[in-house]
Amino acid sequence: MMEDRDFFPTAIKVLTPQDWAEIASALSPHKDPLFSDVTEARFDVLRNHIMELEKEAEAERH
Repeated sequence: MMEDRDFFPTAIKVLTPQDWAEIASALSPHKDPLFSDVTEARFDVLRNHIMELEKEAEAERH
């Protein structure tokens, strides 16, 4: 919340186009592990497991 409230608005005001280009070039080659195919597959398994648990819990309630 602090980033959205304080950091990003200030960054937008004070950083130059060259600053943004340097930031982008520093970040571009790095992949975020949260968005990899392997991680997505693991989250699919976890999502399916949670959905199955919900179905079982729902069946027990009735």
